[in-house]
Order: sequence, then C-alpha cells, then structure tokens
Amino acid sequence: MSDTTFERSLIVLSCLVLAWIVAGIVLNLLSIAWVIIIGLVVEIIGGGTLLYYYWGKSYMSRT
Repeated sequence: MSDTTFERSLIVLSCLVLAWIVAGIVLNLLSIAWVIIIGLVVEIIGGGTLLYYYWGKSYMSRT
C-alpha cells in the first residue's frame, strides 16, 4: 500500500467514525458514552489494522 493510499484510508476511516458519533448522538441510537466508545474502538482497531497489516508490511519490505 502506498503512502498516499494509507493516508486517504485513515482519513476516510476517521470521517466515518466522526459521522457515526454525530449520527449516534443526533439520532439518540445509544447513550452518548457508548456511541463515543464504539467510535474510538473502531478507530483504534481499524487504524491499527491499516497501519500494521496493509501499510507496515509493504513499507518494511521496501527497506
């Protein structure tokens, strides 16, 4: 995965998590705390997966 693709993937992931948090609060899907916790967990796991499995392995193979 190239650096630009990794950067755009993280931006899209962050925007989706932010949209989830805003929609969850506005639509009152769950309590505000749970909406934020779920958003943070998805951001951390999704970002870590992108960093380690997709970008990190291809980056380390280039060195």
